[in-house]
Amino acid sequence: MSELSPMTDTAAATRRADDAPVRFGVIGAGFIARWFAEAVSHEPAAQLVSVTSAHLERAVAFASEHGIPYAHASLEEMLDAHGPGSTAPIDVIHVGSPNSLHAQHAIAALKAGFHVLVEKPFALTRSQAEEMVEAARTADRFLMEAWLSAFEPGVARLREQLPRLGRLHRAVLSKEQFSSRMEAYRAGGLPPAFDPALGGGSLMDLGVYPVSLAIHLFGEPDRVTATGALLECGVDARGTVVLSYDSGEHAGLEVVCLHSKTSPGTESSFAGDHDVLSIDDCQWPRRIGLRGPAAVTGAGEDLSVERGAQGSGHQLAYELAEVCRLVRAGARESDLHPLSRSVAAVGVLQEARRQVGVRFPADEQG
Repeated sequence: MSELSPMTDTAAATRRADDAPVRFGVIGAGFIARWFAEAVSHEPAAQLVSVTSAHLERAVAFASEHGIPYAHASLEEMLDAHGPGSTAPIDVIHVGSPNSLHAQHAIAALKAGFHVLVEKPFALTRSQAEEMVEAARTADRFLMEAWLSAFEPGVARLREQLPRLGRLHRAVLSKEQFSSRMEAYRAGGLPPAFDPALGGGSLMDLGVYPVSLAIHLFGEPDRVTATGALLECGVDARGTVVLSYDSGEHAGLEVVCLHSKTSPGTESSFAGDHDVLSIDDCQWPRRIGLRGPAAVTGAGEDLSVERGAQGSGHQLAYELAEVCRLVRAGARESDLHPLSRSVAAVGVLQEARRQVGVRFPADEQG
């Protein structure tokens, strides 16, 4: 363990217990952890206590950069050092490790008595996701997937406006962007983003956004049809996942989910009989427009959102604030992004991978 500085917060000591900040430990020292640390720096209800990385020197450097008191060489060391009876306890473990370790790290933290916020994708297989949910219920701890879109003002506007279209027939949801790591791969390297042993590939990195948004809005589909382009390393570079709703409230709806790490993206849209609602990004919609008879004017209606949080770490600001509120309230999951939806999304992604031909070590275990 590396202790960088003593924790002395006299202001916190004078707060009522329910006003004390929610204390976080972070697994990982990459860009997601950096976003999270920057978001915490702007959120009075949150406090970073500790960080761990597979490389202690990276954890120490990250802790120094973000003013985090403790750095550890392993998750086990961090859990042992920051339990309820310790001098610097942690409430929530943020799991930002490689995709292949999400389930293992989340379950370990839950069994040790910590609440857990785990980055997307929640897990690699449905059985892993179900084990995580069971571990949370057995330990009576809070668990949530850090799918930030659920708490975004743009997605809130989308939920509010979709009923204006009436019965939906089709949605096209796109999350595509050229990966900065593609050049390294083409040069002969194997970055984690394209490593099947770590749960890499376009579907798990980017496809999770349109798939999760569809499930967030419409529930788990009845059928999944997937195609994709495979790289020589065994993961996908791009692809399409069609979610078909054959029965129930959304019978007849098809959602086409586009994902790619080799091309720029296109806008997403929802179509009813006469109207179309379009969004610029299905991860965090900014520009939202309505065209058709339901619009206020014939030229269409601008429903775009303004965000209050635009500083460093703003991407995670809404999610972080909600996690702090839920943990303080004693919740065990989010009503807006319940665990059943995370499990469903993992199941869809696993089936899509199977159809495309992407196999991870975790798939051999069920």
